[in-house]
Amino acid sequence: MLFESDLRIRAPRKPFVMSTSLRRFAREEDGGLIIFTLFILICMLLAIGMAIDTVRTEFTRIKMQNVTDSAVLAAADLDQTLDPKSVVEDYLRRAGLNPEDVEITVKQGIDFREVSAQTNYDVPTMFMNMVGIDDLSAPAAGSAMESVSELEIALVLDNSGSMASNSNYRMKLLKPAAKNFVEQVLDNESSEGKVAISIIPFATQVTAGADILSQYKVSNEHSYSNCVTFDDADFATAKLATTQSLNRTAHFDPSNTRMPPYSSSRVCRTDSSREITPWSDNVDYLKGRIDAMVGSGWTSIELGAKWGAAMLDPSARPVLTALVDDKKVDKKFAGQPFDYGSGDAEVSRMKYLVIMSDGENTNQYDIKDPYRAGLSPLFLNGTEASLDNLSYYDADRSGDRKYYRFKADAWRQLPTGQDSAVQLTWPEVWEMMSVKYYVNEVEAEVPGLSDRTAYSDVVKSFSSSTKNTNTSKICKAAKDAGVLVFTIGMDTYGQGDTTLADCASGSSYFYDVESDDLDQAFNSIARTINQLRLTN
Repeated sequence: MLFESDLRIRAPRKPFVMSTSLRRFAREEDGGLIIFTLFILICMLLAIGMAIDTVRTEFTRIKMQNVTDSAVLAAADLDQTLDPKSVVEDYLRRAGLNPEDVEITVKQGIDFREVSAQTNYDVPTMFMNMVGIDDLSAPAAGSAMESVSELEIALVLDNSGSMASNSNYRMKLLKPAAKNFVEQVLDNESSEGKVAISIIPFATQVTAGADILSQYKVSNEHSYSNCVTFDDADFATAKLATTQSLNRTAHFDPSNTRMPPYSSSRVCRTDSSREITPWSDNVDYLKGRIDAMVGSGWTSIELGAKWGAAMLDPSARPVLTALVDDKKVDKKFAGQPFDYGSGDAEVSRMKYLVIMSDGENTNQYDIKDPYRAGLSPLFLNGTEASLDNLSYYDADRSGDRKYYRFKADAWRQLPTGQDSAVQLTWPEVWEMMSVKYYVNEVEAEVPGLSDRTAYSDVVKSFSSSTKNTNTSKICKAAKDAGVLVFTIGMDTYGQGDTTLADCASGSSYFYDVESDDLDQAFNSIARTINQLRLTN
């Protein structure tokens, strides 16, 4: 039973009334901007910290890449006698890096060495760890390979008359520069049998030499000299097949009025110093061949470039094989010239065409077809080359006196020497006298000759513009085939520079130098050929 005293009567609650001060605090907004500013500042500091971490990582990566590149280059050098892996590790330690963090790979054989190094170093962060990134990756990798490359080099050298001007001034600069080049590319024990150099001297023509030209299908009007007059189409390809029909250049003097001609004035020189030197690595022999060079004649860069490209082209392999069989070329070069791009990962095969000239294309000559072969109108009594022993036969002359005897100054029924006289072929005439002598001193002396021969009837010349075009064509053909072409212009200007620059594989492969800088140009080319190259 409940009693009244046990009941607690609760009075109704009064509603909560916010005080004035509390209401003012709830409406206050002054501190919100400060909070937002602090938030932006924290974000900015974090961004700056992230940038600092990124820069530190990139700096570390660059440092490691530079050290790695230097290390693998030094270790890949075939002249390096230390263990390649130890060399790389030593480089890393000196740079303050731990070699254990770097993966080092060495591949090597008798004539090659490849060294690779790779790492993925983790750089501890200073700021990004605030957002859970404790480190950043700094990868670095490098690989270098040096192989005893099997190189084929054609050294095309200007032997024109301007090289001999001023007491052989330019020739005296060319010879030591070219010999230094030979020494540099062959001065390596591991180059034995791996580098073949051919030397192609050029002037008005290029003398291939009997040993080389006998391997080609060349016309047989004469055998006095061994040059080829190429057709324009021949310059569109580096190939010179031994089955291709070639025109032998006539053996004649186009410039002087002499009987007999000066040997140095003939278009195709016969002195051995002008012959192509094929495929050799004998330093002393090659230097001797360079020393023997003599400057004389005009300038035909396109002919030097054509023969240089031919000595590098695989189509010359039968020629080399024959010379090996005849013991004219060392048997270690058997199988060359190699096919273009026939190297592999261990042994690289490169072909280089190096052309040096001190001028532009000038003059080139040959004999026109009617005067290249066949019988001439001249009869010779005996062997002595003189007008007294010569007679001129005019088949169109009326009557029976068709032989003009120069000694008798009269027309006769038989030549001087009568039955013992021999009718000369046109090649025999050009061997005996110059074209100008024949035109001006022989036919001009024959009285009543109704149809005299003019110089232009006999001699054909090739314009410099045509020769420049052919230079560009053969250089392009060589480059397209895979040959690296270097050109050197010594004291050249205008057209000479344009032609040589166009011939080169690029602007950096053309050396426009003054006389005193010729040796530096050859040194630079030799270093380029010999240098190590990063493969990654």
